Amino acid sequence: MASDTGVGVELQIARGLYLLEGLPALYHPASGTLIVADVHLGYEDAMAEAGVYLPRLQLRHALEVTREAIRRTGARRVVIAGDLKHVFSKLTRQERIESVKFVRGLEEAGAAELVLVKGNHDTFISGVLKKLGVEVVDDYLDLGGGVVVAHGHKRVECDCRVIVIGHEHPALQVDVEGARVKLPLLLEVPLSSGRVAVVMPALGLYQTGNPVSLDPSQYLSPIVREEGLVADAVPWVVDKDVGTHPFTRLDVLLEAAGP
Repeated sequence: MASDTGVGVELQIARGLYLLEGLPALYHPASGTLIVADVHLGYEDAMAEAGVYLPRLQLRHALEVTREAIRRTGARRVVIAGDLKHVFSKLTRQERIESVKFVRGLEEAGAAELVLVKGNHDTFISGVLKKLGVEVVDDYLDLGGGVVVAHGHKRVECDCRVIVIGHEHPALQVDVEGARVKLPLLLEVPLSSGRVAVVMPALGLYQTGNPVSLDPSQYLSPIVREEGLVADAVPWVVDKDVGTHPFTRLDVLLEAAGP
């Protein structure tokens, strides 16, 4: 449903949450909060160590998308729903340098408050971020109105109606003129507890996504894997070129898409 938040017409997806047209970002007007997930800074160096050399585009892409989202919404707070960085085992030089550049870039764009809700990749980064004035949260951040933000790699025990998570990098794999193409998705997943999980697409340019499934055991997050009524999930394609559009229920969509 299209709604006017006061900063432009956006797409309302769940209680108090709006999806920005063409961008992997959510806006929560009641708290003035912009939400992104799964930036994965440092990915290019990690791949280079494995012998795969990629252009250093991850930071530039993340800044372009997030600055555009700030411009559209006027958000004063930006929350990263986990995995700002990529490497598990250490804090790499690229991760340290680019995390600082990312924070400074968002501050220059008008973000007065930055929060990282730690993901499973966010090892060894807390000290760097806290020196920059970034709040680091271990479990989840309560935005009010029954909406919380987590990364999704752990269960969330809270008095809430909506849980915004990343971690999954959901995507729809389709055939286009004989080629397999992945379209980033946002998923609204009803949970057996009566809550709703809003699973965000990844912000990282190289995190093209994991194909969605009707088998709950195929999901990474225990929230979706253990509670998700995935057949009833509503997928939204989120793509700069294709746009942002809701599909039919996931079971109907995947049946129509075929193998």
